[in-house]
Amino acid sequence: MNIGTRIRYYRLLRKISPEELTEGITSVSFLSSIENNEQTPSIEMLSQLCDRLEIPFMTYPNEELTQIFGKWKYSLLQNNKEEATLIFKELSSKISPREDIQLIFNYQIYLIRYFIIENQFEKALELIEQIKLFQFELPDELNFSFQKFYGNYLYCTGNFIEASKLFNNAKNYLFSILEYLNEEKADLFYMYGLTLGRINKNTLSIFYIEEALALFQQIYQMKRCTDCHMMLGLIYSRMQDYDEAEKNYIIAKQLAASLKYYDLLNNIENNLGLLKAKQDKSEEAIEHYLNSYSNHTKSDDQLQIIINIIKEYYKIGFIHEVKIWLDQGFKLLESEEKHKDQYIELMFYQYIVNGFPDGFEKFVLETAIPYYENIKQYHSIVLFSKKLGDYYQQRKKYQEAATSFAIANSAYEKILKL
Repeated sequence: MNIGTRIRYYRLLRKISPEELTEGITSVSFLSSIENNEQTPSIEMLSQLCDRLEIPFMTYPNEELTQIFGKWKYSLLQNNKEEATLIFKELSSKISPREDIQLIFNYQIYLIRYFIIENQFEKALELIEQIKLFQFELPDELNFSFQKFYGNYLYCTGNFIEASKLFNNAKNYLFSILEYLNEEKADLFYMYGLTLGRINKNTLSIFYIEEALALFQQIYQMKRCTDCHMMLGLIYSRMQDYDEAEKNYIIAKQLAASLKYYDLLNNIENNLGLLKAKQDKSEEAIEHYLNSYSNHTKSDDQLQIIINIIKEYYKIGFIHEVKIWLDQGFKLLESEEKHKDQYIELMFYQYIVNGFPDGFEKFVLETAIPYYENIKQYHSIVLFSKKLGDYYQQRKKYQEAATSFAIANSAYEKILKL
């Protein structure tokens, strides 16, 4: 990368104005032409600018640091959070302005990925905004990584349409990626497939995840293969191809068990439960939910699984079991606000199994439906308003029942539009 890029990078990093940097050395306009790589400064002028920026005049290749960075890069591509954290501590203590500017940018771009893995999204965004200023000066290999990790950030913050555009842009740079080609390509295709699934482009989603799976298999990254089968299960389930969904979940389950990938194994069990529930196979669904519940240690995860169990027991009329799990759910509920969704669902079933005591009507109309309207969760509005309509009909309040069923129909139409 050019001298001018290095000067501009450290000037912006140090928050030094062009006037401050050029005073007594050169003009602001000439500095601008240097930073835009239109002019090359003399050695004397470059030395003076570097002194004022407090950076060395010359940089040299650092083989040790390059090797450490390579290991860190590989651990990040494998989503190995523990190893990436250990290497980051070593790398961050050694990297300095003495290093080549391309290595600095490489480090900064992969730091975006690291912050995303650590759920430090504000720091990731801060880096993205910094690197955007140099985007058109980056070589293709760095632009590929930047587009991909910027897409990662957008995906993790829920901006799936924009994320898909960034991943598509990254594809244009694949021809330039030589080192870690399969790892980089597989990582991109996996995230692109996930994102396409989020915007309901399911066929394309399956294509890219299967491409990623084939590449992960070639380089024996079995943990990432497990992730791929898990995602294929989710997408096929969404498409109501339940046989393909179950096949992929089972493969993922076998791989996760052999790799001792317990976090994913528990999620696979829960997803198998959801799959069986969609097919009205409540007893099988409950079996999978119980497997998932028994191995989960996080109360938030346990709470959602409890609600899934309650729904299936209610479907098959096991009211005693519903009450047992309701008690367990309320014990885990830390606060109404923190777990608003779960609180509403637990209260809903509490009202139902206790014969609709006073307050049910107010709860549905003033708490549940407004909450689900706000988060656009229309399928819950359909369920709650239909149950309220049944409640009114049993009490011969036919006008109120008709209003409730109308709310359900309106929510259902919104689902169809989605």
